[in-house]
Amino acid sequence: MTAAEAAVLDAQLPAGLTEEMRDVALCLYEAMALTDSRLGQAKPDDSWVMVLGAMARVAVIQLQHLAEQKGGRAIYLAKGVAVHLSARDRKMCEEFRGDYEVLADRYDLTPMRVRQIVGAWQDEQFRRRQGRLPGLDDLT
Repeated sequence: MTAAEAAVLDAQLPAGLTEEMRDVALCLYEAMALTDSRLGQAKPDDSWVMVLGAMARVAVIQLQHLAEQKGGRAIYLAKGVAVHLSARDRKMCEEFRGDYEVLADRYDLTPMRVRQIVGAWQDEQFRRRQGRLPGLDDLT
């Protein structure tokens, strides 16, 4: 995304937003803009600016809704690693038995890359299984 394209959002953001809120708005806006092949124009034409303006309005509405619903709370957004694993990576994680070298040889990867893939998958699995501790629900 070019600075000119990002400026369309900046022009619509309300004053007084925290840096984190601005970052969330940019992420929402960029996610929409990435779906359009026109993205990347140093000097966006009028029709693209109109589309970007509509995307910016949606991003601002989404940010306001998030702030109303989740504002003041700490939330954790999982990366959703398991959802994005390729079929090869899923199979590798299922086959993992503690030896990174074996999988590295089998899948023609470095042991470090296998460690990254399996580690991300294991972290996701742990977080998914990790429920709230008994009795803590009563304290809120």
